[in-house]
Formats: sequence, C-alpha cells, structure tokens
Amino acid sequence: MKGHARWFAPLFILLLIVTGCSYTEQTSPDEMPEMIRVKMMMPDKVKANEEVALQIKLTQGEKPVDDADHVQFQIWNEQNEPEAPSIEQGMMNADELEARGAMKANSIGDGVYEVKHTFLEPGKYVVQAHVTSGAMHTMPRSKIVVE
Repeated sequence: MKGHARWFAPLFILLLIVTGCSYTEQTSPDEMPEMIRVKMMMPDKVKANEEVALQIKLTQGEKPVDDADHVQFQIWNEQNEPEAPSIEQGMMNADELEARGAMKANSIGDGVYEVKHTFLEPGKYVVQAHVTSGAMHTMPRSKIVVE
C-alpha cells in the first residue's frame, strides 16, 4: 500500500495545481445581464399620405443587438389610446400585439430595426416599440405630429 501512496500523492497534487490554474471566472447565474437600450429614431413631424421609416436602435453595452426575439411597432392616434391589458391577462405576447395591429419590424443591421408606415390623417400619434430579447422586455414611446 505504501508503494501506491508514493505515486498517488504527487499525481493528486499535480491534478490540484492544473485544475487551479485553469480556473476562469464566469458570470454568476444570479447576475443580471446588461440591460438592452432602445434609441427611438424617427422624425418629429411627417406629412399625411407619405411613407416614413420608423426606426429604433438596440444596444446592450456598446454592442448592437441584431438578434432580438421580437421587435414590433404599435401606432395610434393620441386621442384613441388602446386599452391596456388587464392584470389577470398580464403582458401581451407578440401574437396578441399583432392581433391588435402591431407591425413586426425588420432588422436592417447594426442593431437597427425598421417598419415603414403611412399616416393617413393629420394629428398627433404615439409610436410604441415593443422589444423582447431573452428575458428582457421594454416598451419605449415617441410622438409624431402628422400634418
């Protein structure tokens, strides 16, 4: 038994050293990833019956986010705000938003998502982006005056 201990002890110590040197710090599962930031990129004023590009730019830290799960735009006249979902209903998913008229945005690269829209009547409109990426969901709003 003494012979086995002679080669086992140095091997065990070598294994501990190799394992200890290969340790790399990893993100704890309890740590929150950096929040996704949304920059609304749309004009303040547009003309009725002219197509306009409505865009947002998504970033996480300094990196653009090109792989968001869902990006949709919901648009309404300021005087006709849609009814919010009830507490029992909870947050609407992408299909429910689409059933309420939300438009799916397309990624055009570098974290920019876009929809093209034509406002038919003059007035003040609210444009709300619905962005879902992983466990994060954000819903920024912007206003546009249509002349």
